Amino acid sequence: MKKKSFFRMLAGALVCVNTCNSVFADTYDPSTDYKQGDVVDITINGVQVPIVYMNEQSSSHYTPSTPYDANNAWLWRVSSDYDSVWIPFHYVLEEGKNLTVQYGGKHYQLLQEMWPSSPAPSEAAASGWGWLCLDCASSSMESCPNPYASDYFPISLAQQNNGADGTTPPNASGNAGIVSGQGGNFVNINQLRSCNTPFALYNNDIYFRDACDPHSGLGYYGISDNTNVPAPQKRLFADMDTDGPVLYGWNGGALGIRQRNNLSAVNGPHIEKIALQWTPSTVFLGTENIPMPLTGYTTISIKGLTGTKTGFSVNGTEKTKAFSVYDATNKRTAFTVFGNGVVNAKKIYAEEIEVLATVNGNKWPDYVFADEYELKSLDEVDAFVKEHKHLPNVPDASSMEGQHVNLAEMNSILLQKIEEMTLYMIDLQNQIRELQSSDVK
Repeated sequence: MKKKSFFRMLAGALVCVNTCNSVFADTYDPSTDYKQGDVVDITINGVQVPIVYMNEQSSSHYTPSTPYDANNAWLWRVSSDYDSVWIPFHYVLEEGKNLTVQYGGKHYQLLQEMWPSSPAPSEAAASGWGWLCLDCASSSMESCPNPYASDYFPISLAQQNNGADGTTPPNASGNAGIVSGQGGNFVNINQLRSCNTPFALYNNDIYFRDACDPHSGLGYYGISDNTNVPAPQKRLFADMDTDGPVLYGWNGGALGIRQRNNLSAVNGPHIEKIALQWTPSTVFLGTENIPMPLTGYTTISIKGLTGTKTGFSVNGTEKTKAFSVYDATNKRTAFTVFGNGVVNAKKIYAEEIEVLATVNGNKWPDYVFADEYELKSLDEVDAFVKEHKHLPNVPDASSMEGQHVNLAEMNSILLQKIEEMTLYMIDLQNQIRELQSSDVK
């Protein structure tokens, strides 16, 4: 910002301390008779702006001539020395001067006369007129500008047949009011809006259903980085600056694929697949009959989960792979979760693991302590171990090698052996006491 503009803003701020309650603040004085070329400072949307009186007749010939009224923009213009934040006002291209403003973090140079009702710099620059963005090389509007300077659009209109043949899209016959010019045929669609128009361009959006029904259409939303931009130039969608096209519908919408069964035929039946479908409450990938799998090359992040919300849910049979990780280096599945709850992994790290105990008819091994339980003698256990090289009722190493182990079942077997061992220890303790009692006698 130039020093001159800075001190003007500072002076305006000091004036506003005592005069903000007045309609005419800043250096503009409604009682002064301004002549062509006179410069005053006014505040527009909180921004101090130097403006120039530009009419041959003095301001006393026009009542009121206040520059605060947008209807008087033909009397006033922004000074060519202005180089601060863009405000909706009258700009005039002056020979030898490069008027530059700031908008949305970018710098725009004036190309032609612009009025308070003209689009904001980013929207005008995207259309190739009014303003030139000086540092938008990385933006889509700069890399793909509109090459046409007039109000004609490169569009071809076809006669509507309402799908009368039941198989083909509307044909290309009929007269669409074609206008020639600029190396091709263009259609001038600058006409009054009609509510009976099935396909209309209005308010910067394309309406599919009816020109008076704004609930199904396509629009570009992203010119919202200046709170002073009036509607419809302010392009927010769902209170978000999307900076791109938005397709919307009253009760949802879909993105799909349409292909002819016989690609060599001009006309004929076609097949359709839905890749993405959305409703007011849910987003679907594919359909039940024709699924469209999702392939990703980056991290999928699920945010905003609170309370009992589910981050990842799968509905399928017990054979369905709900989640699977494939090790491409070793060419093997590293981790799999099936629909029946089976987890296949090399290691699991967890603070707690709970296993449902459903073995031996839902009986926990406390049956060892029952009176009718037949506990083998230690001699029998000794003979069994010497012969089989493992404890009774415990799987041997050869049968378990390379096999899965049921934690609930194995814990039950180990507990059974511990309880049997406890009984042996109690019996040995009783025998020791009897021996000690015999020695005392």
